This record gives sequence, structure tokens and C-alpha cells, in this order.
Amino acid sequence: MKILLALDDNPRSLAEALRLARERGATLNALFVIDSTWEMFTGHDWLSGCNSRIGFLEYMHTTEEETAAATAIAFKKEVEGIPGELLTVTGDVAEEIRREAEKGYDLLVMSSPFTRGLEMMRDTVARVTKKLPCDIFLVKAEPKK
Repeated sequence: MKILLALDDNPRSLAEALRLARERGATLNALFVIDSTWEMFTGHDWLSGCNSRIGFLEYMHTTEEETAAATAIAFKKEVEGIPGELLTVTGDVAEEIRREAEKGYDLLVMSSPFTRGLEMMRDTVARVTKKLPCDIFLVKAEPKK
């Protein structure tokens, strides 16, 4: 069995993916998507003399890379003994998750709601599950305090 974990900041989804992989002797690949859609979200900065849009995009890019690095450390610490790898790609979060899931996975594990990049403002689960070629296991995110 081959499991794909869509990484976000929900520790419960990682715990469930690890549990499933151990129980079933499965390979577990985790996917972290650096959201590249911020540029489309912010529009154009041609009227701004202070280039606030460019500054915001640079800030978001740095934040995304820092989050990717922290997520990689946390994942590698927890996954010991389970075959698989951590994948990091850049693009539209939902599209990249679906694209990776099309590579022969049996199960996709992800949080609901999914909170990665701009996906916190979109219905990511609906976007990902459209034409999804494998089963999906949704893990309820703990409420933020």
C-alpha cells in the first residue's frame, strides 16, 4: 500500500498517516506544497509607488520556505522506520496534491479544513477530491485557540 500525506499545520493528520502506515506496512510519502498563487491573489502593483505588493510577495515566499523547512524537520523526526520520502514542490496547492496523488497512491490523508497557503480561504478538500484517483482519509483539524 502507498499513502500520500498532504502536509499542513495539523499534527493530527501526520499522526493518523503514521498510524495507518505502521498498521498496514505501507509506504508513506508526505507532500509539502509551497503556494505559488500569492501573486495572482494580490493583483498588480502598477499604481503603487512604494512597491508594497513586491514586498508582500517576498515576505510570503520567505514564510513559505521557512514553513517548508520546519515541516520537513518535524516530519523526518516522526517518520523514522517507515519507508517513504518527503516531497516539496511549488505551485497551486490543490493541483499539486492531486497531481501527486495520480502517481499510483492508494490513499490520500489530509486535514479538513486544509490550511496551507491561500488554501485556508478556499475549499481545498473539494478542489482536491475532484477527479481524485484514490481513496481519501480526512482528519478533522483541532480548533485554533
